[in-house]
Amino acid sequence: MSNRLRIFKDFLWILALAGLTAALIRMFFGLGATTNLSDAVPWGLWKVLNMVGGVALSTSGFTVGFLVYVLRLKKFRPFMKPAILIAFLGYGCSCAALLFDIGLPHRFWHPIFMWNINSFLFEVFWCVMLYFTVTAIELAPVIFERLRAEKISRILHRIAFAVVVIGISLSSLHHSSLGSLFLVTPLRLHPLWYTPWLPLLFIVSAMGAGMMVAVLAKILWGVGYEPLSVTGPASGSPAPLIRIDNGSSKPVKVRGPEGYEMPSIRGLATIAAGILGFYLILKIADLSLNGGWPYLLAGTWESWLFLAEVVLTAALPVVLLALPWTRRSPAGIGLAAATAAAGLALNRLNVGIFGYFRDAGTIYFPSLIEWAVGVGVVAAAGLVLFGVAENLPIFSELPPAAKSRAGLFRLSYGSLRQLWNTALTDSLHRVSLIAIFIIPLAFVLMYPPFYESPNSGFDVRPAIGVDAERAVLKIDGDHGGVTTVFKHADHQKRLGDSASCGKCHHASLPHDKSTPCSRCHRAMNDPTEIFNHDYHLAAVVEKNHIIGLNPENYSCRECHEEQAPKTALNTKNCLECHKEDMFPAERPSPEVDLRLAGAFREAMHGTCVECHKIEAVKLSRPQLGDCRACHETLRSRTEPEAVVAGLSKLDL
Repeated sequence: MSNRLRIFKDFLWILALAGLTAALIRMFFGLGATTNLSDAVPWGLWKVLNMVGGVALSTSGFTVGFLVYVLRLKKFRPFMKPAILIAFLGYGCSCAALLFDIGLPHRFWHPIFMWNINSFLFEVFWCVMLYFTVTAIELAPVIFERLRAEKISRILHRIAFAVVVIGISLSSLHHSSLGSLFLVTPLRLHPLWYTPWLPLLFIVSAMGAGMMVAVLAKILWGVGYEPLSVTGPASGSPAPLIRIDNGSSKPVKVRGPEGYEMPSIRGLATIAAGILGFYLILKIADLSLNGGWPYLLAGTWESWLFLAEVVLTAALPVVLLALPWTRRSPAGIGLAAATAAAGLALNRLNVGIFGYFRDAGTIYFPSLIEWAVGVGVVAAAGLVLFGVAENLPIFSELPPAAKSRAGLFRLSYGSLRQLWNTALTDSLHRVSLIAIFIIPLAFVLMYPPFYESPNSGFDVRPAIGVDAERAVLKIDGDHGGVTTVFKHADHQKRLGDSASCGKCHHASLPHDKSTPCSRCHRAMNDPTEIFNHDYHLAAVVEKNHIIGLNPENYSCRECHEEQAPKTALNTKNCLECHKEDMFPAERPSPEVDLRLAGAFREAMHGTCVECHKIEAVKLSRPQLGDCRACHETLRSRTEPEAVVAGLSKLDL
């Protein structure tokens, strides 16, 4: 193995281990604490890129199968096993990523028994699940041949044609259905991407780009492991038999490496380019017939994304395969395949995420955990691909591992230098070292409590006690210097001692009779959401003795209507549970929304000024309603200066 390839594998291990750490954090803390998804943008990286885009890039299994088994194009048979492996891993990692995207992952099996035949997602679930099973069956003969289970392998070979035809049907169905999913949002998806042709566009683009992925995999395998053969072996001349000692008493005979035939690679890439050219024609026709040209020429960021997607997916691959000097070059064909795959991924992101930003009025950017899980799943699939392809005859009849059968611990440790060299050359040691450093680092970086949103902190300074008993408080919420010396004990005595607390403190934290104003009214000029959803989840579970896997997920019904969306609009009023433990005296009206606390300035002025206005009339002291009555720092100024410096002109 080359040093460059070893470094690339180590990089995949880093991503996969970081993804595993992020996946565990996501499972423990849930979607809300680990993702940047919202009601406005509920579909994110895992569902769109990993699932919708991932299965589209894995279509080589059914497209190459159609060419080999249905059209009988035998020259593409060397692509069959790599295409099936790519499809198996692509669908597998898509299903794994989707599992993390489900709010209740332990209920992933529900569609198997709880049918909703009116849902496109129901059809997609069944087709993806069945096609993943089909790819496993198609890949099984290679594994059983390695295990010397020749009878099972022969049976699987006999039913290969039927299995491939079923796989073609299933894959065709669910790719068109994935496009149909977005037909239900005609008013939300941007007009550049919303079209009745979405099902057709989805399946055609997946067919062309999926073939390109198989071509790219073949070329990269040749670069990393075996030299590319421009002409291939002579026609009709079989490869020589090579004996491989696999540790058993009988050596195994296999065909030697024949090299990669550039004519077959070029042929498959040309077919894929033809399909992508047809896709380009469909896109142009769609723009013309469905009125998309004005949106494309509008010069918006959506139009540039759309243009980039079309150029990468179709225009550039078609041009590269049309030019003789790039069509004969592995690098040119590889570039065409890579741009087609990147363009298809961008198309799925445009349709599934970017196209909704303008209507949603917000921008979604995945969290670090979302990136780690999404990329980690793909990295894990890449490691499996390397492991399978290096040990089984997938890309070559003579896999690289067959050339060397040394054990994992082939070196003894005679010195520290030898130990260090072993750690750098042996896969098991390198992966262990990577895990030791990466897992703790990923845990620290992505653990949710270490992250604070910009609005989670206090920007209002609590009142300062002038004396030890806090009978007199100095209030300067925004640190602006316009302070108020509030004689708290004196006000309390004149208004009725402890029975008067409710006149100013309308609510408090549960079981707390002296909650300071700044604890709830946290922002100077903006309202603050003080309802702690995570705390209530745990409190409801403890109070009602809810048990089970992730019991917090079963606590929603205690506050929300069970069959309705879980939003603040259909939840219980706080007073239904907190009738006695949140109010030191007077109880507010049931209509008061205790989830939100008003701005600190509004709360202070609204409480003090209203009372002062009443007292000013009662005591014939009009100056009580003036800003300078409370803000002693304004008393040396004229009335207009006091009003300006007082930050708000009061209705005196």
